[in-house]
Amino acid sequence: MTIHPAHLAESRPAFGAVSALLVILVVVTTLRLPTAASGLSHVLPLHMALETLSIVAASLIVGLVWSARHADPPGNLLWLASAFLGVALLDFLHVLSLPGMPDFIASGPIALSAGFWLAARFVGALGLLAAVWMPWRAGPVRVPLGAWQLLVLLLVLTATVLIFRAPPWLPLTHTPGGAPTAFMAGAEYGIFALNLLAAIRLLWLMRLPRRFNAGALFAAACIMAQSEFFLTRHTGATDVYSLFSHVYKVLAYLYLYRAVFVATVQDPYARVDESRRRLQATLQALPDLVVVMDARGRYLAVHAVPETARPGPDLRGRLVEEILPPQAADTVLAALEEAGRQGVSRGRLLSLRIGEHIRWFELSVARKPAWAGESDHFVVISRDVTQRHESEQMLRKFSLVVAQSPVSIMILDPAYRIEYVNEACTRLSGYASQELLGRSPVDLWSPRVPTATVLAMTAQVSRGEPWQGELASLDKAGREFTESVLVYPLRNADGAIINYLTLRENITEKKQAAVRVQHLSHYDPLTGLPDRSLLHEHFQYARRQFRTLAVLWIGLDRVKGANDFPGHRAGDALLRGMALRLRSALRTQDVLSRLSDDGFQAILPGAGQQEAASGAQALLDAVSLPLRLEGQKVAVTASVGIAVYPSDADGLDTLLKQAETAMARAKAEGRNGSCFFAPDMQAHAARLGALTHALRHAQQRGELRLVYQPQLRLSEHRVFGAEALLRWDSPQWGEVSPAEFIPLAESSGLIVSIGDWVLRTVLRQIRVWRDCGLTGLAVAVNLSAVQFDQPNLPNRIGRLLDEAGVPPHCLELELTEAVIMKAPEIAARKIRDLHQRGIRLAIDDFGAGHSSFGHLKRFKIHKLKIDRGFVRAIDADVDDQAIMSAIVQMARSLGMATLAKGVETAGQLAFLKASGCDDIQGFHFSQPLETEDFERFVLRLGGNPP
Repeated sequence: MTIHPAHLAESRPAFGAVSALLVILVVVTTLRLPTAASGLSHVLPLHMALETLSIVAASLIVGLVWSARHADPPGNLLWLASAFLGVALLDFLHVLSLPGMPDFIASGPIALSAGFWLAARFVGALGLLAAVWMPWRAGPVRVPLGAWQLLVLLLVLTATVLIFRAPPWLPLTHTPGGAPTAFMAGAEYGIFALNLLAAIRLLWLMRLPRRFNAGALFAAACIMAQSEFFLTRHTGATDVYSLFSHVYKVLAYLYLYRAVFVATVQDPYARVDESRRRLQATLQALPDLVVVMDARGRYLAVHAVPETARPGPDLRGRLVEEILPPQAADTVLAALEEAGRQGVSRGRLLSLRIGEHIRWFELSVARKPAWAGESDHFVVISRDVTQRHESEQMLRKFSLVVAQSPVSIMILDPAYRIEYVNEACTRLSGYASQELLGRSPVDLWSPRVPTATVLAMTAQVSRGEPWQGELASLDKAGREFTESVLVYPLRNADGAIINYLTLRENITEKKQAAVRVQHLSHYDPLTGLPDRSLLHEHFQYARRQFRTLAVLWIGLDRVKGANDFPGHRAGDALLRGMALRLRSALRTQDVLSRLSDDGFQAILPGAGQQEAASGAQALLDAVSLPLRLEGQKVAVTASVGIAVYPSDADGLDTLLKQAETAMARAKAEGRNGSCFFAPDMQAHAARLGALTHALRHAQQRGELRLVYQPQLRLSEHRVFGAEALLRWDSPQWGEVSPAEFIPLAESSGLIVSIGDWVLRTVLRQIRVWRDCGLTGLAVAVNLSAVQFDQPNLPNRIGRLLDEAGVPPHCLELELTEAVIMKAPEIAARKIRDLHQRGIRLAIDDFGAGHSSFGHLKRFKIHKLKIDRGFVRAIDADVDDQAIMSAIVQMARSLGMATLAKGVETAGQLAFLKASGCDDIQGFHFSQPLETEDFERFVLRLGGNPP
């Protein structure tokens, strides 16, 4: 058991004393001294001397606690003092009733004295045990010390009456010959047990932070227990055992006195001294001038003087008028007068010229009550607030700048309610400032502002990002105007958003002028729709405002048929009519453009796939309605292609090309429909072909490498092996995922040559490790279905082992359930052949396939590697826990080991260890490592496995 560091200083000497006395006890009881020294002469004086010392020590314990009773000592001490009041009285009666003493009280047999002895020992042991068992808390107690002591006195009186009356039902303590009876021995053993229990409790309490002198109490309990042990061996009142028992009792009471002294005297004085030192350190650390003055302003004491306010070293005894300028001195005297009336004075400022600068100081004065016959003193703290004062002055200037700024300024709280508006804002809105405070700025916007714009703005600024845009607003008279709005989050020192700053500018006239110019230069003359450059602007604006948007390409079917009407006017009318219909089918914030003869393009801000599909269907429905041209009804259909930002592309030109491609696909699939853009399958096939071609040369070019993921044996907490994992670092493609190139290798047949390279490399590395002293490592290698299907697999692996000079048990081959269940009979023969050669086999990702323990028992399988899917939620999912426990138990019953893959948390590791899983691997233990890193990892964790 670990002792708390706070107890070490007191527990070490206590343990030493207990150990030394225990050695003496063993020596005395082993040498059988009482047989040679029984019947000592002059025992009575020595006995009385020792008992007197015990009574004095017990009385001192009572006296210490009694003197500290008003300081609210812990109830444990009150109980202990009350108990030892009884001990002192019972020991005193024991001394008076000893055989051979004058008949002060009564003359009687030794049983009379022994009765008081036992009563005193029981009271002492029970008192100590109760004191250490109760929670050690200082403070007022429900029962005062006097009441406890009165109760003890009544108990002592009752015991005295019983012992002197000696009722027949009281058991005998000594035989007529003076030898102790069995009851006496049993009682001593009981007292011994009580003291030993108190010692154990104290030893347990020493694990916790120190609240009392547990070391001294532990020594007292142990020595009292040893004293009682001596008495279990005594044969008479005059033997050596009895003598040693009394000596040990005196020592135990002295340790008790020491513990009580520490708790009632030493610790309180130490706390007072510590408090004094802390106060002094606090005063020394204060950056402020702290002085004590009388009511006239005379300096009585200086506790701390900062560098910026050091008036001089000889302040004591001088008046404040002698030190400070008149105006500053008057401020100090006024503060003293106010503190004299009200007890405190705070907030008065005075300025002093120090060097070439003016510095400002804030006074805090508190009256210090005086002793009888003395005048009041005052504690004065002078704090340098120059920086704060200058900041306040600067803030006043900023406040004037904001209030009188020609720009409309609005400050919002975190809930988007208006906290402040300047004069320009009231002029712009037509509202008085009191009418705006507490309202939401949304109340000032036109109903035409889309809800999506409001939501996008609030979402963006809530993330701490500024928002800028143009909004339609209404003044108090209901007139609509366009304003440019910037909303900027304001943060405190911790980075938390506390307000939002809004800058507003009426740009109605600017907007109208720009619209006129832009309409002349950026709109299609036939339909009045935006051209490509304006569409780009709308796209950039929408991309800033929304996370997603959709680009639609609307291609009209059989438009050329409409152009066959006499003249081109019918075709132009058709396009103008379609433009109107498409515009009416779109939302207000959507943008429609015409970039080709028979096609329209639309941007749907904030639209995902679902909204884009709904918008496309609305456009198709609008187009499909009959249109009257030159008195005839014309039926037109359309095909719509859809591309979504940012999932398909980031730029508008690319999105338009993708949407046009999707529109062509919709036309090819029958027209009058919509189609989302999807990556071309040929591009994917081209990548796979390029990867396969590069993989054919990867081995020769040295692009393949192996990494090793350590495997841990839980029962021994050591690395027993690793799994070899293949990596491909392509100069063209970078690091290619095994999930991508392994299937390519299998489908192209390259897996056989790559697998042979992996086996040779692993066996060569095992040989190197064994030569370096790492002889206990086993490396697992995955075999694909193509490799396992090779007819000469066992012979080839055996040949590779012989060439490398590696024992077969150092290689472990991993197969999936699907591989062995594809042809169970053939798989069983190959596995049996490999097993006979001493090669271990494991089932990889067990549980992910469809095999069963009934099938697996036919194969010579050494280990099951449990699929990571069962491990991922094992620390929380009851079903996964049950499955894992069942797999481990069934595998154990079939003589198979288990290894859990993908262990990533301490909770998973704890459950696997508790369920009996043999081995683990995963990122919680280690990620796959390069060869040198793996070697260092093994040696660092525990050196060479056996």
